[in-house]
Amino acid sequence: MDWLHASLVVSGGLYGATVLWLWRGLLRNRLQNPICDYPSVSVVVAARDEEGPLPACLAALAAQDYPGPLEVVVVDDRSRDGTGAVIAAKTAEWPALKAVRAQDPPRYACPKKSALAQGIAASTGEILLFTDADCRPPVTWARAMTARFSPGVGLVVGYARSDPVAGWLNAVLAVDNIGVGALGAGSIGMGYPLSCTGRSLAYRREVYDGLDGFAAIGHLIGGDDVYFMRLVAAEGRWRAAFNPDAVVLSPPLARVGAIVQQKLRHAAKGGHYKGGALVLAVGGLPFSSRAGPGAGSHVLDGHFRSVDRRRLGAALGLRLDAVAADGHGCGAALVALFADSGSFVYSLCPVLHRHWTVGVVSLENMS
Repeated sequence: MDWLHASLVVSGGLYGATVLWLWRGLLRNRLQNPICDYPSVSVVVAARDEEGPLPACLAALAAQDYPGPLEVVVVDDRSRDGTGAVIAAKTAEWPALKAVRAQDPPRYACPKKSALAQGIAASTGEILLFTDADCRPPVTWARAMTARFSPGVGLVVGYARSDPVAGWLNAVLAVDNIGVGALGAGSIGMGYPLSCTGRSLAYRREVYDGLDGFAAIGHLIGGDDVYFMRLVAAEGRWRAAFNPDAVVLSPPLARVGAIVQQKLRHAAKGGHYKGGALVLAVGGLPFSSRAGPGAGSHVLDGHFRSVDRRRLGAALGLRLDAVAADGHGCGAALVALFADSGSFVYSLCPVLHRHWTVGVVSLENMS
């Protein structure tokens, strides 16, 4: 057996062990017991040039059925369109809405972190909820996210997906999104959070204040969600929890360039992961880069298209309405999600940035 085969066998074993580890975490998430307390909540949204989608987002937030005190803070992040006017008009008719204008120049290297920091400073809630200006949280979102803050939990991660899913490319991206969601849910269930999304995220104000906000990650571009979550995990005082309910919807990316840029942003975050996160990524590197493009595609072709979306959703603890299929093969589908989408590996290991970026660009050139 030459070194290539040996590396494939070893990394494949590590990769399989990692998937089983994540599966165990998924099951743990389903055993969590929500609480019935309703602390004060502040929803903070940073909006830059979001004149089009922002009204739908604000309407969704205004429709929240949260029984406790709830306010919404929208930060106009130096928009060049009519975003400010949309916020002003809604503020006039909705007393719970606060409007904030982001400072220029931004405080941090990442303008969105600066905008969110200003929004948090203007808010009063004990629990801070976050979503994007183009998202549509369901009416139960604030209540479902807050219900996961049991004693010792400082941060709650939700699930978000694109809607509608139209065309083959968006279908592929939907599978990738499921993989990232499963990575987040499973790792959180195991007590070692590796992934989250700013489209559905919440943490205690006490957690934010205790870490001095974004000060420790302000020099990093992007990562107002993942970097902050890793900061909380590294400190070790608070646990993270995953909320499988109240899925947040967002419009799919329409432009090829926007999709490529999104994947580059996601991949770039891997360069700042340390310790166990890199160990997990390296374990899957040879297996994914050699077996993934061929064997992984075969698994998808043979199994994923026949997965019952209800059974897959139950396995992940999510309502995955975007997965349109029928039949069987839930276990194979989970393996396929990690083996072929690359979402598990490319977002963690900087060594894979070039590999997966080239793959995304190649797909786009075929469309």
